[in-house]
Amino acid sequence: MHIQQINSSKLSHYAKVPIAYEVTTTFQVCPIDNGLGGLQLVEKPCSPYVKDYDLLPDCHPLSWTKQFDLDAWGLFVALENDQYVGGAAVAPEMEGVKRSAANLWDLRVHPDARSKGIGGKLLETVIHWSKERGYKTLMIETQNVNTPGLNFYSN
Repeated sequence: MHIQQINSSKLSHYAKVPIAYEVTTTFQVCPIDNGLGGLQLVEKPCSPYVKDYDLLPDCHPLSWTKQFDLDAWGLFVALENDQYVGGAAVAPEMEGVKRSAANLWDLRVHPDARSKGIGGKLLETVIHWSKERGYKTLMIETQNVNTPGLNFYSN
């Protein structure tokens, strides 16, 4: 497996990697000692369903070029046996987001290739790209229904 930087002309290849995952648990914020002891995330089961960010309006990678100038973005794909198995997109400092921070916009690994370290390699690449450009912070946003993602980012 190797990571390759691409430009926006190759987004159609990037977009072939599905981002959908099955939600079976969520994280809930629970106070400790009525909040005096802090807060903790507690994983709770839920009715299973599939979450696919690519189906949300303007979230599919092929819609990014209509919304953003991707020339300054870091776009990366993971290839294994000439197959696209992962992708990551990092945006430079954006309006309305913490100054001097790069933003992990998207990280995806094909369902058949998950838990093989591909996401970690992509994240390392994004961190390296961000540091090379002088960013001190990498902003990452996810949702409480993405328990695999939250566990990944917290480790």
